[in-house]
Amino acid sequence: MGVIALNKRNVAIGLTTVLFLAVALGSILMTEWSAGAPADINNIELGTTLFDTYAIAVLMVGFVLFVSLLGGVFIAQEEDEQ
Repeated sequence: MGVIALNKRNVAIGLTTVLFLAVALGSILMTEWSAGAPADINNIELGTTLFDTYAIAVLMVGFVLFVSLLGGVFIAQEEDEQ
């Protein structure tokens, strides 16, 4: 049968996944995505816009990239042990 054992690791992974998806979905749904014509702005204005207007989205992308990096390292270590 396909019964999954509910040990502490599986529960922690499940809770982390649900929490991550809730935060990601909440960030996507709560962000006001403005649509408009491309603007001619300099780097300072671009940085200000990214970190003032879209700070949560930028942080979420950074978090996703960080978690994927950790996952890649974890998978690489498992392959070395075998």
